[in-house]
Amino acid sequence: MIKHTRLNQIVAAVVIAMGASTSSYAAIVPYAGETSPVIGASVIATGGHVIATFLSGGGFYDNYLYLSSPAGSAFENASSSSIGGNWIFENHISVAGTTVDLGDYAAGTELIFNVLSDTHGGGLLNWYTGPASRNSDGLAHAFIDSSAAAITANGGSVVGFEDLAGLGDAGYEDLRYAFSNVRSSVPEPASIALLALGLIGIGAARRRA
Repeated sequence: MIKHTRLNQIVAAVVIAMGASTSSYAAIVPYAGETSPVIGASVIATGGHVIATFLSGGGFYDNYLYLSSPAGSAFENASSSSIGGNWIFENHISVAGTTVDLGDYAAGTELIFNVLSDTHGGGLLNWYTGPASRNSDGLAHAFIDSSAAAITANGGSVVGFEDLAGLGDAGYEDLRYAFSNVRSSVPEPASIALLALGLIGIGAARRRA
């Protein structure tokens, strides 16, 4: 049996997680349907073919999207210090709405995408989905929004990148992609809230007993 104090600790942790998953949203420049973007979350396959869709991309840098993991992907860049020709999308070449089948991935597989930015004089920079520790500046450069609204509006979970070292304006609007059959590694706030309410209900029932 879970003691009341322990249950209260669990509820508090869930509420904190709910706040952490939404607090970073304020700086993100919103795109169609985005309601629950989570910066630094990983992209997890849910099973089946993953279809990538180019949504938007601007800015001065030339940005090339690759799939760096799982290893052996047809869209893996052989070198982080050069531009390979097997990129998925390029922001100044790809047309909005263009789709690419990335292959079939088992549920639970993490897909690590990276954007290689050609800064035109400042060298090549690589930014990865997932935790900040993957990036050279120690900052998270991508978010994922797996909310129902984002998926309905864009045909898949939306992933956005910030291509400036140090995050620049931290708008994460430099590049936007949608991926079918993937989810965020962090539950969307609505799911966390339901879990918190359920735990609170259990606690109340135990106290009455």
